[in-house]
Amino acid sequence: MGCRLEQISFVGGRNFVRKSTFPSPPTRTSMAEVAVTAPTVDDGDVSIDTPIVASHNRYLVDQTVAIREKAIPWEGYQKAGLITEEELSMIRQFEKAPSDCLNDAGEKFVDLLLTLLHKLVRNDTLQSILLLVEDKVASDSAHIELFFVGGSGAAPAYGAFVKLLKKDDEFIQLKSAKLFTTLVLQRPETPPDATDVFAWISQKVQDPNPQVVDIAVQILQSLLSVPTYRIQFYKHTSGMSAIVEALKKNSTNAQMQYQIIYCMWLMSFSEEVAADIQRRYEVLPTFIDIAKVAIKEKVVRVIFSTIRNLVSKALEANLVAMLGNKLLALCETLSARKWTDSEISEDLEFIKAELGRSVQNLTTFDEYSSEVKSGKLDWSPVHMSEQFWKKNAARLSEKDYELIRALSRLISTSTSPLILSVAAHDIGQYIKYCPSGKRFIQEHGTKTQIMELMTHENPDVRYQALLAVQTFMTNAWEYQS
Repeated sequence: MGCRLEQISFVGGRNFVRKSTFPSPPTRTSMAEVAVTAPTVDDGDVSIDTPIVASHNRYLVDQTVAIREKAIPWEGYQKAGLITEEELSMIRQFEKAPSDCLNDAGEKFVDLLLTLLHKLVRNDTLQSILLLVEDKVASDSAHIELFFVGGSGAAPAYGAFVKLLKKDDEFIQLKSAKLFTTLVLQRPETPPDATDVFAWISQKVQDPNPQVVDIAVQILQSLLSVPTYRIQFYKHTSGMSAIVEALKKNSTNAQMQYQIIYCMWLMSFSEEVAADIQRRYEVLPTFIDIAKVAIKEKVVRVIFSTIRNLVSKALEANLVAMLGNKLLALCETLSARKWTDSEISEDLEFIKAELGRSVQNLTTFDEYSSEVKSGKLDWSPVHMSEQFWKKNAARLSEKDYELIRALSRLISTSTSPLILSVAAHDIGQYIKYCPSGKRFIQEHGTKTQIMELMTHENPDVRYQALLAVQTFMTNAWEYQS
């Protein structure tokens, strides 16, 4: 089984490289180290001796075999004036003894390869040049440094690879993105702007080919090991929405689940991300649904490592969603299991303790509100408590009927008989104990929605809808009297 670079981070002025058999979940040590918000490197370079794309994905490897067999008509290019005689001579020299060329005049030959990438346009030729770059230059850390020599540093190389992301050739795009990432990881303390690369990744994670999606996500994993890229990707126009959607689509692919959530885990070390990711992308319900059925421990581990960050860095922003999605109950259930990885148990205990302390300070209405906002309604005792409704029904009108709007939205969108039953019941109780809210219910269309539920196929939904409508009509008659 192949190895890959799991993450790179910077701690106390030294570089940290972690290698592991792909894929392995993050460890507590790596969490502490990767949490640094910006690189601080005094000296030394990160050694890249593991592949960016793991060996379980042979999509690029299989294409490479066929491309290697093709000969490039260099003489024809020279006769057509596309390359000079000197360039032709250097190319032939490089093909025969690449190591000697790079050792003797490395900067000159790297400039040649970049020049060819800029001025030649045929896809098959560009494919072969990219392979030369990868095989002979990018495979050796010392040779990679040649890209950074000169007044412009690696800017010409970064520019060449970014430009090739726009080519109408899948292999060229994937290889260029991989080479761009290889250079970034060579000098992670001074990363270039990656806006165009993140835009490309956002497109590729929606590709119909699952192999391409897998490579794009792995490249993103590697790039997000650079702390300064995390907020940049999170704030990218379509980046987060693309990977969240990819996570939901891959509901049975444990490998892909792990890789995507790993990316979110890296970003969750930012307090800004931790406070915003649930509000904006509603990731907690997805995490919880995956954790309930996950067979692979690595998936459970990375989920609760991410949730731990959301708790430790932005509990107040995430508490309502965590309680409403029954996270505490799930942690209790999972804590009873015997885990091979002790850090899963540690994360579960940490989350349980923090949520437990927070719950003690919540009122019954706070708990009800969190449940409604989560959309995960259940017949918890609060719904059936007459005392609760007498005391709190009017509060559902607060904040411009926020909770009533949420219940109405569930009635119009949910397909769950349980959620529909509870929502119809709660609307009925609201009308009963807060008659002044009847007008909003009617004008907002919620009354019509409930009346439509009276013909629902589920008998409990029909029953709760009937009770709510009866309450509405009784209340209307009493009000008129």
